[in-house]
Amino acid sequence: MPGLDEVLYYLTGIYLLLKQKQEGFGWLDLTMRGLARSFWAVVWCLPAFAVIWASWRLYYLAGMPAETQAGVSFFVKLAVIDIVGWLLPLVLLAVLARPLGYGKYLATVVTASNWLAVPFAYAAAVPFALTLVLPAGAPFAGLLLYAVFGASVMLQFRLVWMCVGKQTLLAAAITTIFVLPPMIVGQELQGLLGTLPA
Repeated sequence: MPGLDEVLYYLTGIYLLLKQKQEGFGWLDLTMRGLARSFWAVVWCLPAFAVIWASWRLYYLAGMPAETQAGVSFFVKLAVIDIVGWLLPLVLLAVLARPLGYGKYLATVVTASNWLAVPFAYAAAVPFALTLVLPAGAPFAGLLLYAVFGASVMLQFRLVWMCVGKQTLLAAAITTIFVLPPMIVGQELQGLLGTLPA
């Protein structure tokens, strides 16, 4: 598992790429080993996920009868939804790489996007943490969450744009794959697994 120093090194590269600086690629391990290690980003996101899951549990229980239980199995369901949301676009990108002709960029896009997910996760956890600390601030937290989501889409596009040689249409298509399928499937899974309040 990459240590903190290594993760910060990679995030420096991500930051440089978001600033449209080509030298950012030099801070990332874009080998096949680096691609495999980038999936450790999931583990680095777990503290942020825990905050989000705890907040969602309270939201769920608030909309359910008083006797409703939401124990370990509830958190497992949330974890499954998030893991599917993480892996689904990567699978779709791999499947579509040859038809859309971006195969040579695939490893770079996946590696960079995996590490970008770490700051994204902690940014998303902020509004959820706010609802845990200050439940009355839920409306503001909701607005903040929308702002974080909007910013994450724009930054995802900018990163992908750098990774695919500044091809705008291709970057837009790949960003759409990163955003829409997880949203649609996530909503379906929430209903299927019963993590939405009645």
